[in-house]
Amino acid sequence: MTLFWGIILGQVAGFLIGALSGASYDPATSAIVSVVFVLILFTLPAIMNHYTPKPAQAKSDDQ
Repeated sequence: MTLFWGIILGQVAGFLIGALSGASYDPATSAIVSVVFVLILFTLPAIMNHYTPKPAQAKSDDQ
């Protein structure tokens, strides 16, 4: 579902950027850029969680 909406928003952004800069709108390029961006956003949380420091475990005095 996120991939679908990411592509839709990428198409809208690509159209707006093309219109504002005077460039022609290319749906294929816009779709490729938005898919790459969404895939990066999919993997970013897993990468960030890997480098998050884990809380230290408390040592028990029973031993």
